Amino acid sequence: MPMEGQPCVPHRAGAAPPRWRGAAALTTAALIAVILLGASPAAARHGGPATPTALWASTNGTAISLTWQQPPTGPQVRSFRVYEGGEVVARTSTTSTTMNVPFGSSHAYTVTAVDRHGRESAPTDPVTGRSWLSGVNPECLPTPTLPITVTAATASAISLSWPRHPLGGELELRVDGVSLGWTSLTSARVGGLAPATDHQIGLYRLNQCGPGSTEPVGSTAATTAAGDPARPAPPAGLTVTGRTDTTISLAWTAPAGPPPARYAVYAGGTRVAVSAGTTATVQRLFHATWHRFTIAALDSAGNGSTHSPAVSAGTETCLSSPPKPVELTATALSPSSVRLSWTFDATATSYTIWDGDTAVATSRYPDTVVSGLPSASRHVYRVSATLPQSCGETPRSARVQVTTAPGPAARPAAPASLEVTGNAPGNWPTDARLTLEWSASTGGEPAISYRVYEGATVAGATDGTQLTLAVGGATWHTYTVVAVDAAGNESAASPPVTAQGMFFPPP
Repeated sequence: MPMEGQPCVPHRAGAAPPRWRGAAALTTAALIAVILLGASPAAARHGGPATPTALWASTNGTAISLTWQQPPTGPQVRSFRVYEGGEVVARTSTTSTTMNVPFGSSHAYTVTAVDRHGRESAPTDPVTGRSWLSGVNPECLPTPTLPITVTAATASAISLSWPRHPLGGELELRVDGVSLGWTSLTSARVGGLAPATDHQIGLYRLNQCGPGSTEPVGSTAATTAAGDPARPAPPAGLTVTGRTDTTISLAWTAPAGPPPARYAVYAGGTRVAVSAGTTATVQRLFHATWHRFTIAALDSAGNGSTHSPAVSAGTETCLSSPPKPVELTATALSPSSVRLSWTFDATATSYTIWDGDTAVATSRYPDTVVSGLPSASRHVYRVSATLPQSCGETPRSARVQVTTAPGPAARPAAPASLEVTGNAPGNWPTDARLTLEWSASTGGEPAISYRVYEGATVAGATDGTQLTLAVGGATWHTYTVVAVDAAGNESAASPPVTAQGMFFPPP
C-alpha cells in the first residue's frame, strides 16, 4: 500500500482540465497458502527498465489517485513518469501519485519507468480516472463479474490472475470453499497442493449496499500437474529484522524434520529472493511502500510447501539519498526578470530558488520567474526541493548563470496584501472563478499595470488591482503579482497566495 500520494504537477489556471485481512485458519488435510502475484512484466525497451504493471486509477471526489507496480526485473528503476496526452504531467520516485484535476473531469494516463541512465520503459496500457462520479451509488448496482485466468500450474501450486474490480476494494479468495483471506491485488498463487488434483476457485466481494454480505464476482476450475506428492513442511516465525528506503530484511524459523533445499521469499506472488538459510534481505524496493512477505520451503525438485503466515512491512518513508533538481535553465526575459525551469524526478511540496547562497524565492511548481532584478546584473542560480512527509530538503541543483539585459535602473515597488477575495463556481461542475486583489504599488517607478504569475506562467494581467481567473473546480493554485512600469520592467513579486477553486458536489 503506497504511503506517498502528493500532487506532483498541479493543474494551472486557464489550462485544459488536466488489506489481506488476517487470512482465515485452514482446516483442510493439506494446508493451502495463498500468495499475491504481480502481473507479468512487459519486456524492457532499448535495454531499459521493464514496463510497470497493474496501473490503477481510483476515483476520488476532487482528485485522481494512481498506483502501479514495478516488476523486479531488468535495470533498477530510479523514477516514474506519468503521461497524459503524450505530455509528462507528474514525476515520482515511488509507485503512486495523486493528480490535481478539475472536479467532474475524466483523464487517461500511462506510466513509464526510468533507470539511472535515463532509459525509459515502454508505457503501460492507459487507464482512465474521473474525479467525482454522479448517479446511483455503484455499490447498489448489479455487481460486475471478473474472469479468473490460470496463468501457471505445477504439481504443488496454481497461479491465478484477474482484472481489478471496477468498484475497487478487497476481494476474498476461496479455494475449494475455504477462505484464504482478502486481497486488493489482482493475482494469487495457491501453494502446498497435491499433484493431479482439481480445485474450485472463487472470488467474493463485500456488498456495502445492504446487509454487508459477500457475493461471488468470479469463479474458475484449476488442476495441478502430476508429480511427487511429497512436500516440505512450511517455515514459521517470519519477522522483519530491518528496513531501509529500498530494502527489508527478514528472518524465520526452519521447519522441523529434514532441512529444505532452500527457501523462496515472496512479495505477494513474486519471488523476490532465494535463501539457503533462514534470513534474507529483499532489495530493489521503493521508499514509502508497503509489502506483504511470505516464505515457502522448497525441496530439491522445486516442490513448495505451504507458505508461512504473512508479515507486512513498509520501507522507510524518506529517501536516504534523494535526487536533486536537474536540467535547470535560466532565461533573461527583460532587464528586470529571469525565467527559471528545472526537472525533479520525485515528489516535492515546494522548491527554493537560490541566488548564490541566498534564498530569493520559492515556487510550488518546477518553474518560476524571478523579478525586480537590477539591469545588466549577473546571477548564479540553484534550486533545491522540499520533500513531503517531513523528509527535509534535497541537495541543490547544479549552478546556472544568467545576466539580465541592460536597461533603466528604476523599478516599481512590489505590490502587497495579495489575497483571494472571491471564489465561486463557474460552469458546473468543472469550472470555478478565483478573484485576486492586492494593494497598489507605491514608491519607485510608477506602475502602469500588474501581472499575476502562477509559477512561470502569466495567469493574467490588468491595469487595476483586481483580477478574476477561470480555474478548474477543486484544483489548487499558487499566485504572485508584480507591478510593471512603462518600460516593461517588473517589480519584485508579492508574497504568494494559495487557493482551491470552489466546487459544488451534487446533493
